[in-house]
Amino acid sequence: MDSVVTLQIGTALGRGSRRALSTSGIALMALTVAYQLVFVGSINTAVAGLLPDTAQQGQIGLTLPISTSVSGLLAVVSILFGTYVLLVATRLLVREPGELSSLPSELFTHRVGRALVAAVVANVVVSITVTLGLIALVVPGLFLSVSFTFAFFAIGVEDQGPIDALRRSWELATGNRWRLFGLVLIVGIVAGAVGGLSSLFAMAGPAVGQIVILTIISIVTIVNYGILADAFVQLRTEAASEPKIQ
Repeated sequence: MDSVVTLQIGTALGRGSRRALSTSGIALMALTVAYQLVFVGSINTAVAGLLPDTAQQGQIGLTLPISTSVSGLLAVVSILFGTYVLLVATRLLVREPGELSSLPSELFTHRVGRALVAAVVANVVVSITVTLGLIALVVPGLFLSVSFTFAFFAIGVEDQGPIDALRRSWELATGNRWRLFGLVLIVGIVAGAVGGLSSLFAMAGPAVGQIVILTIISIVTIVNYGILADAFVQLRTEAASEPKIQ
């Protein structure tokens, strides 16, 4: 029987943070900020178009100079782009530390369409199952959420389809679910604290406040992915120790 690899939480936090603060991580932060600004701006624009002028002034926040119908379409496109950025993040951040200063084009283009479809399907499946688990009883929902932590990594790095990605994530989490839960909990607490502090910037005005908050959220998101990337690398079996991207 194969021995279970033990996740080292401290290593994942330290080394994962350094992954996120590399050239690759900073580039991903910039892309995530762009996605967040476009998405929130398009949503705000759509909402503004549904409200009377007197109710809009100074309350909506960041808006874009586009029509309501276009803003709805742009919101959908930006969600897909955000998913794409996270897939690229899995590919960039799992590499050896010495490689993180480069941005190979193939990691941005390798089977993008297939990976994007798989990611959307996997995300829908995970969202439904975790939600049902939380409704039925909180513990099953948390169990499923932890078990599927690495689904995006299996899709982006190992070219897995949506169902195989869920199986792969389940396999990697087996024997380490408590440690993974602890890792996610630590990251969540820090992210929540940072999010609470960032809300203070709302006093600078709705638009400025949103821009600052979204920038901070984007940075925290990539740091989170850097930490998960290191956990993923730690838990991969020797048979899949190298990314399949050529």
